[in-house]
Amino acid sequence: MSFNLDNIDSKDKIIIIGHSNPDVDSIVSGYLLEKLLRKKKINAEFIIPDLKIEQENIDICNKYGLDPTIFQKELPKEKSKYILVDHNNSLVNGEVICIIDHHPFIEGVNANNIYNKNISSASCFICKDNEKYFSKEDITLACVATMVDTASFHSSKSRDIDKEWVKKMCFDYNIDYDDIYKTGLCLTDISNINIAAFNGIKKYSFNGIKLESSYIQVEDAKNNHKIISEIINYLKSYLIDNELDCFVFIYHNMTDFESTAYRIDTNDVVTYHFDQYTARGSKIIPTIKKDLLKKIDIKCKLS
Repeated sequence: MSFNLDNIDSKDKIIIIGHSNPDVDSIVSGYLLEKLLRKKKINAEFIIPDLKIEQENIDICNKYGLDPTIFQKELPKEKSKYILVDHNNSLVNGEVICIIDHHPFIEGVNANNIYNKNISSASCFICKDNEKYFSKEDITLACVATMVDTASFHSSKSRDIDKEWVKKMCFDYNIDYDDIYKTGLCLTDISNINIAAFNGIKKYSFNGIKLESSYIQVEDAKNNHKIISEIINYLKSYLIDNELDCFVFIYHNMTDFESTAYRIDTNDVVTYHFDQYTARGSKIIPTIKKDLLKKIDIKCKLS
């Protein structure tokens, strides 16, 4: 599935937004879409409404020539037309005219044009087959975002066809594949436990359940079990203080490329182990969501 933007009225001002707490793919895909629309003479602006962007994501973008902080500003107060990129569930003051995403859709998603493709990154989705509109620097950013979003193609959401596309772009544009591969592993600095506990945090809500999730990516070491235990204990207090129903902390072992998710409830911690690097949005959260809904259903039947 490719997306068609030709039906967008060039007279309209279009606001592009990615998901909250933007990661590299959210930032790059928003930037690329703004550029693509402007090349097509459409008045588009990419906005990051978040007051804070994680430093790791700023550093990666800066390394490849993009300053994400230039997009940080408040969304317009008047009703506007929006395109959601790399997500599908923002509440905006206006009309969502298009969604371009690569994640499973939640309930109640509504837009005039929905493009949801099983692809390794939103940046790849936007750039692929539109390479003529982009510079070498833009292509490099799309490849980097794809590497980061798939842990350099070790993630369960990776596609071989996208890996071949990245390799072809690196060959055609003389991009250092080994360099962006190392960048894509995104090893987490765990020297500060309180900061590491909220790395890549995202919020979810379904069926009245309030859930948040974070993750770390580290090379396996003997002291990781102690660090993980400390993070889980810290997040138990955070869950209670913020009146959450659940917190999902994910540990990605970047030596063996395996993932472990810890579902932290008020009175319990449930462990989910995956024998490969597993994507949070497409596999881990849906698995845990299914179990939580089953748990609620059992409680309802017993009551």
